[in-house]
Amino acid sequence: MSDVKQTRRVAGVLACLAVGWAVLSAVLTVAGTVRPLPSWVLWPPALASIGTAVVAGLVTARFSGGPARTFWNRLTFCTVFLFLGALVHAVTTVRAGHLVLADPLTSVLYLVAAGGAIASMLRLPGRRRHWRERVRMYLDVAIIGVADAIVTARLFQVTPVPEDDRLVAAAMLGIAAIVACAGILAVIKAGVTGVGPGYGWSLWYLAPVSFLAPVSWALVPQLRQWPHISVVALVLAWVGLFFTLAARSQVRARPRPVRPAWRGISVALYASVAVTTVTLVLITLRAGYLPAGYLGGTVLLIVLVVTRQLAALIDNAHLLNRLDEQAGHDDLTGLLNRRRFSELVRQHPGPAVVLLCDLDGFHLLNNRIGDEKGDAVLRAAAERIAATVPGATVARLVGDGFGVHLPGDRTGIADDVIEAFRTPLRVEGDDLLVTVCAGVATAATGADLFRRADLALKSATFNGIDRACGYTAELEDAVRDYTEMTAALRRGLDRGEFRMYYQPIVELADGRITGMEALVRWQPADGPMVSPAVFIPVAELSGVILDLGRWILETACADAATWQHRYGANAPRVNINVSARQLLDPDLPGHLAATMARHGVDPAGITIEITETAVFDDGAAMQTVREMRELGVGVALDDFGTGQSSLTLLRTCPATTLKVDKSFIDGVTGTAEQEAIASSLSTIARTMGLRAVAEGVETREQADRLLTLGYRYAQGFYFFKPAPRPDIERLLADTASVAAA
Repeated sequence: MSDVKQTRRVAGVLACLAVGWAVLSAVLTVAGTVRPLPSWVLWPPALASIGTAVVAGLVTARFSGGPARTFWNRLTFCTVFLFLGALVHAVTTVRAGHLVLADPLTSVLYLVAAGGAIASMLRLPGRRRHWRERVRMYLDVAIIGVADAIVTARLFQVTPVPEDDRLVAAAMLGIAAIVACAGILAVIKAGVTGVGPGYGWSLWYLAPVSFLAPVSWALVPQLRQWPHISVVALVLAWVGLFFTLAARSQVRARPRPVRPAWRGISVALYASVAVTTVTLVLITLRAGYLPAGYLGGTVLLIVLVVTRQLAALIDNAHLLNRLDEQAGHDDLTGLLNRRRFSELVRQHPGPAVVLLCDLDGFHLLNNRIGDEKGDAVLRAAAERIAATVPGATVARLVGDGFGVHLPGDRTGIADDVIEAFRTPLRVEGDDLLVTVCAGVATAATGADLFRRADLALKSATFNGIDRACGYTAELEDAVRDYTEMTAALRRGLDRGEFRMYYQPIVELADGRITGMEALVRWQPADGPMVSPAVFIPVAELSGVILDLGRWILETACADAATWQHRYGANAPRVNINVSARQLLDPDLPGHLAATMARHGVDPAGITIEITETAVFDDGAAMQTVREMRELGVGVALDDFGTGQSSLTLLRTCPATTLKVDKSFIDGVTGTAEQEAIASSLSTIARTMGLRAVAEGVETREQADRLLTLGYRYAQGFYFFKPAPRPDIERLLADTASVAAA
């Protein structure tokens, strides 16, 4: 970084020097109009300015890399020839004792410098262009070239050529024209064709050179009454200044996205046409008519401008078509997007089949394999769907959702798609098994067909993974029931219709109550009690579970605080269930901490129960669990052994308790193989320092066998059924009395 700052500081110093030489040259020129000065007086600042430009070019070339270094090496080489030409010209002037035109050697050196500059800019790197872009670029270049040619020709025409040495004067005129071409080329490169990042402003600083050459030619007759003033020396000082400023601009250039000049309005294009128009008007006013040569140039310019406008109109039409195409397609897969697919379904006149499908667990897979490979999975899925339903229109609707539209009344495409995805997708050399859920609707028309397929998809997703569901009238009833229950849940929360029940957890050895699992129950004011198996899934899907979960935390913590205050060290630990949806709430740990603090609950007396599937991907949900564990509460893996990666979770999840699922407990009095699973889980928990709680114990035989297998804790109907708080209060009081006796 220090080298960059040092180089920029040097470039700034050189720019200040160049400004000083140019200003000194201008001051000496003005002084020369007041009193005679030696004919050589303007050459020292001119040589110093060009010399400064040479040093600036070397510094810039050394600082730059790649094509930029090559470009500035070439320009510096040209500047060296310009310096040599100026030096020879100055020596010739000193020897002659008066101003002289350039001799053949000087003219050759000037010519090499100007020609080399043109070649350097012609070889500036550009980008690959579509043929339409190239045509437009060439038209812009031609317009600027013709316009500037008209203006330059007029300027040279009105400037008288010295009679004493017409041959040398003609040579100088040619050199001035070539220098003007170099400057015009810089304008074209910077303002029309576009170049790589870091060149643009540098070329704009070189552009004024195109005006210096003809201006110098025009000044010669104006300054003839002061024969000691060298116009060439005056102009060379300013050429050195602009070159040095261009070099400084290159050194100070910041990396930025490449923006081709043709994308915006080309100032150079319109400026050149405007200047040409003014020039032609002045010629006509002065001469009373437009000479034939200028008339031909005008016609050519008009033809080029009209052609350019037609090309712009055609390009705009292509652009609008392309934008319309892009607006209706998905960038990742190239399929139709949701908007265009919905229009297709709505506008289709006859019967058709619409299938909507989602990739099962794609967000978990994407978190594990990364976004780039996840995108590859989506592309592979799109290809699989298109290959499975030939003749259909396939769309990517949103995320991992796809849609299929097939005219007619073909049946079985949902089963075909489900079966196709039971074969792993080949993605970047790996086989990934990604199943789908699909919903299909047939024979309806318009937007209603899309809605029906969406209902079928939601039903399939609700029932699990790798499932298909067709639309039926019963789904409408299910949706209506879902909507009504969601509203009823909201009303129930507002009206206080929810009740907290508790099921004791006991120690198998002596039956002592050591914990309570908090279980929510819903008793609507105008109906019978609703089973948790019915309303909890609806609360999860609708998001009501977030508010309901906060009520559960508040109530359970309040009860836990009462029992801790009343029974002290013998108070039961309270287990609180937290859903997968709640674990995605980043505010949950803070809310839990605030609730425990408000009620004065000892965190050691609270256990948060979660399911294995809720934290399967080790993502945001797992982070929430870790943050809650840091509060001092326990963490229990509920229904342990039925999830997707139980043993892996024992390493990644900060669990303190394993609640072994009832399906394993039912087998402890069965075959040896069934018993082995329950026994192994108890051993694993004991080895890892975890509490193992057997769930769903219903008989004495199960309780006795579990104790033999090493289990210390259990819960189930054999011991206690879930009961409301008043019943639990009496149970705890009775237990405390027995213990005291």
